Amino acid sequence: MQMYSHSVRLEKEKCIGCTDCIKRCPTEAIRVRGSKAQIIEERCIDCGNCIRICRNGAKKAVTDDWRMLGRFKHRVALPAPSFYAQFPKAKSIEHILNALYAIGFTDVLEVGAAGEVIAEKTYAWLEEATHFPVISSSCPAIVRLIQRRFPSLIHQVLPIISPMELAARYVRECYKKQGASREEVGIFFLSPCPAKATEIRRPKGIKESEVDGVIGMQDIYKKVLPYLNSEGVDKIIRQTSLEGLKWARRTGGLNEVRLKSHLSVDGMDNVIGILEKVEDGTLTEVHYIEALACTGGCLGGALTVENPFVSRCYLQKWMEQDKKEKRVQNTELLEDIAKMPVRYEKSIVPRPVFSLDHDTQKAIEKMQAIEELYTQLPQIDCGSCGAPTCRCFAEDVVRHNAQIEECIFMFRKKVKELSENMHELTQTTLPTADEN
Repeated sequence: MQMYSHSVRLEKEKCIGCTDCIKRCPTEAIRVRGSKAQIIEERCIDCGNCIRICRNGAKKAVTDDWRMLGRFKHRVALPAPSFYAQFPKAKSIEHILNALYAIGFTDVLEVGAAGEVIAEKTYAWLEEATHFPVISSSCPAIVRLIQRRFPSLIHQVLPIISPMELAARYVRECYKKQGASREEVGIFFLSPCPAKATEIRRPKGIKESEVDGVIGMQDIYKKVLPYLNSEGVDKIIRQTSLEGLKWARRTGGLNEVRLKSHLSVDGMDNVIGILEKVEDGTLTEVHYIEALACTGGCLGGALTVENPFVSRCYLQKWMEQDKKEKRVQNTELLEDIAKMPVRYEKSIVPRPVFSLDHDTQKAIEKMQAIEELYTQLPQIDCGSCGAPTCRCFAEDVVRHNAQIEECIFMFRKKVKELSENMHELTQTTLPTADEN
């Protein structure tokens, strides 16, 4: 994995400075300066919204190189449940898993199996919880959003690791028991989004991730296709059931019937709206919030291949097939996975990037300056200054990250004032030679 803290990168040579991306960033992490977009790293949560919106492909996700597999004797794939929905022409999920062996993996563990365990652990946690609502922690982009934009809600985030991390822990433990060293075993998550790549570089709630690399579904898709319906599928043993597949849906992996009061929300704008209500204290009757950054849940991830609405139909196809085959949970496997620790090892800390200053008095003064400047701006949020809103621009000016003249309206106003001053000067009667 490259030593870079974020998974979303900007290719400046492709950027035309169109300002489309600045409007869609949930943490206002993008500005256009000098006709090129700039990502404010401390604000970026790697949600991938800018990747979707960029018409020129100037934003991309940085995941691991396929050649990284060659470094390991044992190469384990962790396919997310949404992975199966990318292959509607496969005869079965077993055929998809078989293709992973064909392209170079020596072992596969379905993340959905770990998801089934996480669901049970979540039910147990909610039974003991006293402060509501509890907010799901499976989507890393949402957790980072809370850290930066809603730091007061940190204590309401479910302190349980993601299905990806639990699956990796189980794999690591299994190979350890077989005598394999850590250096011999490479664990790779097949990811629908860039946020997961950032999660293994900067894990939340744990000291170190057991995942060695993240491969985007877009990157592995073409490698899998030629082997999609190849022979050898009879050797494949499924590890997850219908319950595990549900983790790919927009409603998440929990069963609504088992929850007292459950709210599912997907898409950044929708999530922000709900979190604002939680912050205001108006959703205390809701016990659990499943919040997913991507529209359609993980099926809508920026690294998926299929349209999220189409892939939802494909996922339903696999779920119906499991129902028809009366597939049941692999109880023995789930019991073994459940022996792994799932609680956070350390607290998630707030990263309030919207704070104006550590000094309260200075922060108040800056806020007053922002409000004063904001009243002078046109307040139409046109984006021509390179900031997403007029308020953001006012903040940039107060933080000394922008000049007031970068607002075209303020520039025209200043030019007009200068013109009027010049006109007044020309009207001043100058002394003539005769008068002298």
